[in-house]
Amino acid sequence: MTEQNKRVVDEFRNVYQLGKELGRGGQGAVFAVKNGNYAVKIIFDRSPARRKALRQQLTSVKMLYDIEKLFVARPTYMLEAPYLGYVMELLTDMVPISKLINIPKNTNCLVEWYLEGGGLRRRLLLLARCAESLAQLHGKALVYSDPSPNNIFISADVNNNDIIRFIDADNLQDSSSSSSINVYTPEFGAPELVTGKSGVNTLTDAHAFAVITFKALSLVHPLMGDMVNDGEPELETQALEGKLPWIDDSEDDKNSTTQGFPRDIVLSPYLIELSKKCFGIGLNQPSKRPGVGQWAERLYSAADCTICCPQCNSTYYINQKNCPWCDYPRPTFVRVAIQRWEMLQGRFKEQKPLQILALNSSEPLILTNRIISGRTGIDSHNPNIELVLEGENIKVRSLNGQCFWLTSEGTQIEKEVREKWVRFPAKTGRDGSWLLHFNSLDCSHRLASFYLFPGENV
Repeated sequence: MTEQNKRVVDEFRNVYQLGKELGRGGQGAVFAVKNGNYAVKIIFDRSPARRKALRQQLTSVKMLYDIEKLFVARPTYMLEAPYLGYVMELLTDMVPISKLINIPKNTNCLVEWYLEGGGLRRRLLLLARCAESLAQLHGKALVYSDPSPNNIFISADVNNNDIIRFIDADNLQDSSSSSSINVYTPEFGAPELVTGKSGVNTLTDAHAFAVITFKALSLVHPLMGDMVNDGEPELETQALEGKLPWIDDSEDDKNSTTQGFPRDIVLSPYLIELSKKCFGIGLNQPSKRPGVGQWAERLYSAADCTICCPQCNSTYYINQKNCPWCDYPRPTFVRVAIQRWEMLQGRFKEQKPLQILALNSSEPLILTNRIISGRTGIDSHNPNIELVLEGENIKVRSLNGQCFWLTSEGTQIEKEVREKWVRFPAKTGRDGSWLLHFNSLDCSHRLASFYLFPGENV
């Protein structure tokens, strides 16, 4: 499309002036629309059959009553000939997630660039949102078909961890459809798609998303080791077809690499485990591949276990004794364990936590529906409780008007937690520790226990 020809018309004769190209894939390109909250996708195949199929597909997508809750950019109108494509709603100030993956040329300091994009926690939260959205699509018997860094959009504001949109609504397919085709973006297609052994399905979506996650966090492709990058082009084909070991294969290191960030800095132990399953045994056995729901759970859990460095304001995992970005000693923090209260027990008993969160004095900790009730989906992000660490004391308040309860095992004190701040001491041991109940004590519910970890010596 030339500069003189950057105008398209929809089926209702509305004219759109196209701006910069936002992304490009094997099937088409997406452009921003000037002076409007829209984008336009131009599809390369202009055949009558493709036009008919596109109209049917967009009609089906529009019938999804909760498409906005699925974070899919809503298609509005089809384009008039000679172009084939459609107009979609897109929030302003959004960029493809590839901005957090593709390292710009002439980047002098990789760490600085990584942190300028929001750092570790922002990547974890954005990826968790993406996985959650894909899981909801799969729950509706839909397949996205072609997850790639160019069709997942995020807020351009590095302080925003919430807004995502999947563009390319024409990618959506019924997972039970017998007409599924091999649609994928190079480097992100599952081996069974690359070799033509399978059409798209939920597990090919899972592979593509896993590659996006691994690259966004570690800045290296999980299948592209030094052997591939320094070798003949045929080796890249073999790697993408699943014929070579992945870069962190513990049994075969011939395709290992020194590129990217150390995995223990950017991947939690659970994310490392999922990566091993996906790119190890799951590479050529799709049924052994983790689904996107597992990725969502582990990504949220990883983000929960990060703290903010008081020196450089970057985020990192609490299992690191020093900030991996600036080497400043880990500050005092509170390990917040989410567990269950069973009314038949009579008293609280230690158990394996459902979730672990970290609270330090650099920032408040907000407990959402995902934490206090285990919900998933768009409602899971509603805030309920705010926690703040001040010295060795914690203060807590309700954010939604609901009443919560604090109890102390040592003194049998019970306090109501409402909109006003309530303070209690954080302890380094079990004796006299406080429990924050998310429901009344006479029924089963979740609660939070608190354990204080003094900071490392400065």
